[in-house]
Amino acid sequence: MKCFKFDQLTAYVDGILTEKEKGHVEKHLEFCPSCREVVTALQKEDAFLQEAIQSPVLPTGFDDEVLSNLEPYQAKKKRWNWPYQLLTAASIVLAFGLGASFLSDIQKSDTGNSETSVVQKEKDALYSVEDEGVLLEVTDISASPLKIEIFYRLKPEESVLEDFLKKHNVNHLSQVGDDYESLPPNGKIVDLNGQELPQREVSLGSNGWLQNSVVIRPAKMDELPLPDTFRAQIEFNDLFMQDGDWSLEIPIDVTDAKLLTKSNSYNTEFMFDEFYAGPIEWELSTNAHNLQTHAEYREDKKDQLKEIMKARDNEEIAPIIMPELSIVNSAGEELLIDGVNLEYHMGESFTFDYEFANRVKGMDVTENLPRSEALTLRLKGFRLEEPVNTQFELTDGMEKTDKNGWTIESVTVEEDTDNSKLVSITGKTTISNIESFLVEVDSDKEWVTKEVINTTVTNEGTFIIQTNMPNSVNNYQLDITSVTKWFENEKDIILW
Repeated sequence: MKCFKFDQLTAYVDGILTEKEKGHVEKHLEFCPSCREVVTALQKEDAFLQEAIQSPVLPTGFDDEVLSNLEPYQAKKKRWNWPYQLLTAASIVLAFGLGASFLSDIQKSDTGNSETSVVQKEKDALYSVEDEGVLLEVTDISASPLKIEIFYRLKPEESVLEDFLKKHNVNHLSQVGDDYESLPPNGKIVDLNGQELPQREVSLGSNGWLQNSVVIRPAKMDELPLPDTFRAQIEFNDLFMQDGDWSLEIPIDVTDAKLLTKSNSYNTEFMFDEFYAGPIEWELSTNAHNLQTHAEYREDKKDQLKEIMKARDNEEIAPIIMPELSIVNSAGEELLIDGVNLEYHMGESFTFDYEFANRVKGMDVTENLPRSEALTLRLKGFRLEEPVNTQFELTDGMEKTDKNGWTIESVTVEEDTDNSKLVSITGKTTISNIESFLVEVDSDKEWVTKEVINTTVTNEGTFIIQTNMPNSVNNYQLDITSVTKWFENEKDIILW
């Protein structure tokens, strides 16, 4: 892909290109880190010059005699009014610095006593493969027994990109999303003899700005542990709507990472009237953390939920217990979550596998926290979603009626338009820990569409359900279908 000249990028930053020329530059910038770095530096210079050449504001009450001896101040022309072919001295120095930055990441200051970061050199490709006008380059590899992550970038030829955008009827790649690559790629790990090793999953990371990654998670092997060295095989068959073959075999070495991989078990249990949770299994390595925990309803609650599900004829409203937790470092920053896997056991018990990256927000995607970093599991509580099977027959103006721990206290109406009215249903529940619930509001008229409403509950258990109904409708069916409960239980567990 041919890069733009420096004066062309300067013209782009100055905003004096035609719309067509601007579009060509912006499409190129999506795929060229080098030109993006130049544009970023020019924009910073532009902001500096704008600030530097503004007319000074003299303080109020400045000595009149001094002012009388000064020549009238002539505001300098702003840089964006100059022809872009004429570069300021600062621009010339910047141009030299940008060119030199591709040979060195730092530039000495005028005094020679400090070093100032200029433009980061684009990382060299560790491995690459090209087909159908698309170059795939591997730039970084992060490997441990818990996660193999291979970072790559894509560089399509101009004609491929133009054709791809045209097929999507858009002007820029950002309008397409992730459709430029197949999801997920084919990937596996093999030993040095070519024998495939067990793995849990292969997926795409989501790191932004065309620096993506392939993630391979090895399976735990008690009898035959993961070897120190092996190979990762990745393959894309569809990039930018081009059928091709982008296959790479990459050597992986986890010798050092295996020495730093540890696991621990915490017998902490959380007991509630309706359910219990625990223990906690935790495993950490250089680039990832895995945390597993279990939650299960008590026997009487299981029987109650079974009856509700049966009464609802196995509708897709299933119970779930979900812990709300995070892992934080010594500064209180949360580790990023890579994903959560749930094993659902007949709606009675649940096993959760949390996968955390070993980094916090703001860190580069290829960086990891040092193993000396203190880590704490911070549990906030548990959120439950459960089916309910409670119905009410309501009419305008009716008063108190109750059922299964729910009370409807009043149904009032207020004219909204000539054809519709606002129906307000107020009530209260004695069921504890409820945050919100879902209801379906229907009428005795077949032509009225059923409405699903999510309703919050106050700490006192009160609620208001509001819906619009035709003026001709006076009877309503209210079906409470599910509830969300919150069980707070704040606890910190030192992991490392």
